[in-house]
Amino acid sequence: MAGRDRLLGRGARLVRRIVLTVVGVAVLSVGVVLLAAPGPGFLVIALGFFILSVEYDWARRRFEYARRKAADLADQAAASRLSTTFTIVFALGTVAAGIIWIVRTDLPASGPWTGGSLIFSGLVILATIIVSLEQARRARAAGQPTPAELLDDQASSSGRRG
Repeated sequence: MAGRDRLLGRGARLVRRIVLTVVGVAVLSVGVVLLAAPGPGFLVIALGFFILSVEYDWARRRFEYARRKAADLADQAAASRLSTTFTIVFALGTVAAGIIWIVRTDLPASGPWTGGSLIFSGLVILATIIVSLEQARRARAAGQPTPAELLDDQASSSGRRG
């Protein structure tokens, strides 16, 4: 009986590892595509590495880099009025493009999946800039470093850099 339970335990661990690997690689792939397409590429890449880090040490190291990079990009977008305005306009344009891709059937690859992914990407960008602006505002009001500055400090104090 104990041998059977051990075998089932090993089988469950193997299935878990396979599922996490497949899901993590799929999420990473979407993130890589979003680097070139409109969307929150580094956030999705960080999520993919986070999923993979449950099973793999190398992914844990890559997750830390992707997390720092996403925070840096969010801070850059929130750093000045011009970059904040550009990011918000880009996000709203992405949502508008998604709506157009759903409504207009004569566009290439038009349909609810394409339009929905554009709308989702635009909303994630908006949420990211809002959170970044609020975190930066709170940190500066308290005379403290922004979240990305904290991550940079952690990376430099540990002697590691992406």
